[in-house]
Amino acid sequence: MGINYFTAFGFAFIATAAFGILFQAPRKSLPISGFIGAVGWVVYCYIRKDLAYDSFYAMFFATVALSLLSELAARVFKQPVTIFVIPGIIPIVPGLGMYRGMAAIIENNYDTGMNILITTGMDASAIALGMMLMTSVFRVIKISKDHKRLLQLLHKEEKE
Repeated sequence: MGINYFTAFGFAFIATAAFGILFQAPRKSLPISGFIGAVGWVVYCYIRKDLAYDSFYAMFFATVALSLLSELAARVFKQPVTIFVIPGIIPIVPGLGMYRGMAAIIENNYDTGMNILITTGMDASAIALGMMLMTSVFRVIKISKDHKRLLQLLHKEEKE
């Protein structure tokens, strides 16, 4: 049986908005944060389940999608990116993998536990890489705009 994406979207939306409340995000940003987190979760589910890619790739592309939406929302609504991206990553954080890995180690199943923990660490790395990539892209765009504006201003002053 496949995933019902509408249900997955709805629950991820609620979870993300709830964490936005927990992190004391502004009220007007909660629906946008919820949407961003839900999109990230649906992208993860689609890539992981339907396309059958490894969880690392699913985490990476889900994070890229939600980071892109967070950066765009921050510019549109003139808010810090963290208001959107931090609650947005909550649905894809691999907390269950950490729990299962530690539980296996506690039960003296070291090989299984270490394999789960390594996979979970790789998934967490994918989240960090995806966020870093999108943040870097938007920072380069901003720096290039600022640099172009500065050059125009200097060129204008030279003419005067």
